[in-house]
Parts: sequence; C-alpha cells; structure tokens
Amino acid sequence: MTLPGRTSAEAESLRLKAILDSAVTGIITIDSEGRIETVNQAAERLFGYAASELIGRNVSVLMPEPYASRHDEYIRRYLATGERRVIGIGREVQGLRRDGTVFPMHLSLGEYSIGNQRYFTGIVYDLTAQRTIEARLDREQALSRSIFENLPDAVVVSDPENVIRLVNPAFTRLFGLTEEEVEGQHCSVLCEEAEDVRRFETEADGFGPQQMQFRRSNGSSFPARAVHRPIFGSDGQRLGNLTLIHDITAEQQQAAVLQQAQRMEAIGQLTGGVAHDFNNLLTVILGNIELLEPRLEDELSRSLATEAREAAEMGARLTDRLLTFARRQRLEKRLIDLNEFVLNLTELLRRTIGADVDLSTSLATDLWLTEADPGQVENAVLNLAINARDAMPNGGRLVIETRNAVLDADAVKLIPDLEPGDYVVLSVADTGIGMTPEVKARAFDPFFTTKGATKGSGLGLSTIYGFARQSGGNVTIYSEPDRGTTVNIYLPRAKEAQKIAEMPVGESVRPSKGETILVVEDDDRVRKLTTTRLELLGYRVEQAANGQAALALLDRNSEIDLVFSDQVMPGGLSGLDLAAAVREKFPRVRIVLTSGYSADLIGQEKVDGLGLKVLRKPYQQAELARIIRETLDSRNSE
Repeated sequence: MTLPGRTSAEAESLRLKAILDSAVTGIITIDSEGRIETVNQAAERLFGYAASELIGRNVSVLMPEPYASRHDEYIRRYLATGERRVIGIGREVQGLRRDGTVFPMHLSLGEYSIGNQRYFTGIVYDLTAQRTIEARLDREQALSRSIFENLPDAVVVSDPENVIRLVNPAFTRLFGLTEEEVEGQHCSVLCEEAEDVRRFETEADGFGPQQMQFRRSNGSSFPARAVHRPIFGSDGQRLGNLTLIHDITAEQQQAAVLQQAQRMEAIGQLTGGVAHDFNNLLTVILGNIELLEPRLEDELSRSLATEAREAAEMGARLTDRLLTFARRQRLEKRLIDLNEFVLNLTELLRRTIGADVDLSTSLATDLWLTEADPGQVENAVLNLAINARDAMPNGGRLVIETRNAVLDADAVKLIPDLEPGDYVVLSVADTGIGMTPEVKARAFDPFFTTKGATKGSGLGLSTIYGFARQSGGNVTIYSEPDRGTTVNIYLPRAKEAQKIAEMPVGESVRPSKGETILVVEDDDRVRKLTTTRLELLGYRVEQAANGQAALALLDRNSEIDLVFSDQVMPGGLSGLDLAAAVREKFPRVRIVLTSGYSADLIGQEKVDGLGLKVLRKPYQQAELARIIRETLDSRNSE
C-alpha cells in the first residue's frame, strides 16, 4: 500500500526512517570511503551530535585513538587493494562523544551494495551502564573476598544439610584444619560437646550468638561464640548456611586476670591494715622489752625476756613481709644490675639447693638497669630458688634468666596493672612438679602454701608479688602439673644511666644536747613508750595525740626542736600534712616520720620533696637515737 501523495520509493524511505528512529540502539551507515550516510536518533543521543553535523563526515570522528587511526588505515587499504575485513562479528570497542568523553560500546558491522557502490551499517550499543554494574559487582566481590579471607573470626559456609563446603583462612588458623580436610564433613564434627552437636543437627533456622566448646585438630578444646544462620537466594530458596566462630579464650583469660587482680588488691588492703595495727603492738612490746632487759638481774628473767624479744622480732619480720605483699612497705630503691645479683648469689644458691639440682644461668649481655630495692631482689631470687628446689624432690634443672622486654599494649593485656613500656625481666624456671590451675590461682595469697605447716610460711611468693607491684612491675607464673614452673618478675627499666653509689655508713650515735622533741602519736601506748625512750636518751619531750594538737602546741612552745610524728593519724592531718604545715609555719623545726603502714609513703616523691626521714615500726632504741641525732645535726650544718 502506497501512502497518499507519495511514490512507492518515498513511502518505503519514510517507513525505513521511522523504523531506524524508533530503534533503541544507534545505527550509522557509511560509504566505502568511511563517510557517514545516515544516523538515527539513538545514535544522535549516544554521540551528542545532530544528524546534520555528522552526515558527510568521516566516521572516525566518533572514534578515540587508536580506533580512529586503525579505521583510517583500513579504508586506505580497501580503496587501494580492495582488501576486505570480516564483517558482521560483534565486538567491544570505544566511542567518542562530542564532549570528548570516551565510553565502551558494542559494535556490529554489516555490509550491503547498491550497484557498484559498497556501504556499511554499524549497530552501536552503549555499554556504560553495563560496565558500571559489572565494576560495582567486581568491587563487591573483591570486598567480599577480602573480608572472607582477612576476617579474624572463623567462617564456615555449608550447604542446606550443614555439610561444609568452604572455610576461610581464620578457620584454618583457629582449628588447625585446611579446607580440603573438612570439606564434605558435617559442621557438628567441629563441636566438643553433645549439646552443641545437637544444635547443628536440629536447629534448622540457625542459632546464636551462642557460647559453645569447639575442638581443634590436636584434640584441645576452646570456648567460642558461634552464630549459625541460613542463606537464602532472591527467590527465597535456601542456598546454604553461614557460621561465624569467635574464639573467646583470650577474653576469658583477661577476665580471669582482672578478677585475680581485684582479689589481690582486696587481700592487700586487708593485709596492710592488719599489719599496721600489729606493728603498733610490736612497737610497744619490743620497746618495753628493750627497756626492761638491762634492768633484769637474774639469768632466768633475762632468758625469758630474750625469748620474748626474739619472738617479737620474728613477728616484726612477718609483718614486714605482709607489708611488702600489701605494697605498703617502704622500699630503699637503688639502680641495680640484675646480672650482678644473680652472679653474686650463684655460689650461695648452689649450696642451698643441693647437688641433685642442676643450676644454670642465661644472662642478657646488654641488660638494662632497673631501679629496685636490692634486699628485696635478693630475697626474691632466694625464695624462688628454694621453691624450685622443693618442687624437685628427686632433682632436676633450675634456670635463672635475665632479659630485656619491650611490652606494647597487646603484650600487657594478660599482665594486670602493667603499663606498656621497657622492662627488665628476671625469670626462674624449674623442671619440678608444677602447679594445678587451682594452686596457681592462689599462689600469691599470703600464708597459702602446699609445703605443709612446718615447711613454709606461705609468704614467699606473696612478698615477691608485693615487691614487684610496688616497684612498678608485676609477676607472672606459668605452670602445669608435671611440666615445671616459670616465674617472671617484670621490673621497669631505669631512666638513669649510671648506678647510684651505696649509701655511706652513718657515724656513731652522739648523745642528746638537751633538745626538746614533740611526739605526735594517736596510740596512747606507743606515745607513752616513745616518750620514755626519748627521755632515756636525754631529750625533753612534749606530747600530742594528733596533728591539730601538735600545731597548737607549737604555737605555744617556741623551744621545740623536732617533731617525731606517726604518719597515719585521725583528725584530718596525716604525718605528711603535719610536716608540710610545720615547714611552712615553723621552718627551724625538724621533722621525722614513723610508720608501720602508709599508702602515702609509696609516693616517695612526697617524702623526698619535704626532705624527710622515715623510721619504720617497729624499731630499736639505737635506730631511734641515730635518726633523731642525724636530723637535729643536719639543722646545724645548714
């Protein structure tokens, strides 16, 4: 049928143009020399040109390099030789828009002739949206693969029947099993307990997060939180299951460490309080015995007094160790080399532990210095060596090691209250009977011992623990039954570069010059005893029951030369507070503190800042005489 007013050729041409313009893909025809003959509307939109701007131009205007040069070369060869390329095969190339942007497109070529003239038809499909989708999918797949391979938690992908099909590298690290070893096995083979096996077998809709026990390839069991969920396709069909397994061994260890640290702190506070009160009692007992002994004439009375004094001194040593555990002991810190201590003690240790124990050392040649109390270090080495000997009744091997340790935030997670930094480590390891977890948990408790009532006080490890904590470090124990024990003492690296010389031996005690001393003590018995002691040394003595009373007395009496004050007192003023007030209001008056317990004295900088001397309770008459005389004489030397 011919359209009204149109010839058959014209009508056919209009129908063809309508078809071309309705096409969603770009259609371009060119002649044998590459000149554009027709362009449909889709091609106009695709390249950004109007048809009138393109007709008659070389089609290479729509091609970026190197496609434009390749096309021009093809046309030249064709015109010169008649060589033809294969036409009709679709391929991906690049197009060039009017605005200069390059885009991916799919090109299909066709060929037709009219008379002797040859023409080509190019059908062009814009691939930009498809490539964008593909690139996004590639990124998502790469991201998913990266997460799957680098996730720290184990991932198990299983089919709808919970048969394992895929696992990630973290699974292999955690379980010690490769993908090949577990593929095709049911998820329940990973479980340690029957209840957990049942979950995988019966809970079709998944479970979790649920704490479960899993089993490694070596047979060991570990706790983990597991999440097991089904995977569904877009059509709602179940494709399989995804299981995430998070090892909580370290979390449980850290929780146990924190609980142990809190427990030790509570025990320390209780122990320190008891030791403080006990030291006041011992001060009275020892002081009165010391004053009484010279007045006893018969041998029996002197013998009884001597036994009482020795028992009281033993009690003083006991409280001293309790205070060390409670971290309320005043430490006489020095810059020391742990290697020297170990070497100096080697011969003594060999005689102490016996010939059936093989003693060896492994000492770091570049060991840092540490700042610690030399007596406490020596005590720690001896105690640990004796404990090791007792743990090896049939002989064995004892190794004492020193080393430097740089601990970061991760390294100190399992060592409570230890800050990241540089430490010097003293390790004592034996091949003895080891400890059960229950024994190891109580190893630092005061008076806890497995040696029996007549063989150990139970204060060895507790004293070492307190000494290390008060020095800014800590102690760890690694032990298993029948596999020996290793105790590591961590002490902070000293900041100073040189060791401090030993303190010079003090001069002999000089007698009183008739000075007046103010005794400040809230315990009536201790205050009475101290007054008697000082009067026997030739001093005049005033008394006050607390810091406020002492300041009031100082306001009234300008003849007081020295204040001898307890550190812990009621009434709002501690010994340190009183010392600071005396320094400000009465600068000529000297101060000596005494204490059986004081958390404040741990802050050595406060004591040093005031230039104070501290006499530890219980003390002997000679110690009291010496420190009083030295302090008074220091005033005259200024």
